[in-house]
Amino acid sequence: MAPPRSRLPGIVTLSKRLRIAGAVILVAGVAGAFVYDRVQARSAGPTMDDLMPGYSQARARQVGILIGSLGVTLLGWLDALKEPRLQAELMAGASVGVGVVCFRLASLVDAHERETRERARHRELP
Repeated sequence: MAPPRSRLPGIVTLSKRLRIAGAVILVAGVAGAFVYDRVQARSAGPTMDDLMPGYSQARARQVGILIGSLGVTLLGWLDALKEPRLQAELMAGASVGVGVVCFRLASLVDAHERETRERARHRELP
């Protein structure tokens, strides 16, 4: 009598599901970031420097007097985070990171399954 089959055709294993999820997250995240960047670039309004020339320098000077150079640096970073291009790059980077984690977990699951099969096969040998 033949041993029962442990895997039936059509059943998706955990590692395959992780790979599919990683690919979907990767593609959707990069595509979403691209679309977001294009939409935001077209609808961008004028900046404070466009409306009031010299505003950024005056603000940086005031912040430097009140808080110091660290405050000026942090406000520069905050201004950079308001840019649609950087937001899109951060979205794409996050989706790539999550996708890589999914692929890595899938490879670890495969390695664990291989190791388990090897141990079972060694136990069966006389």
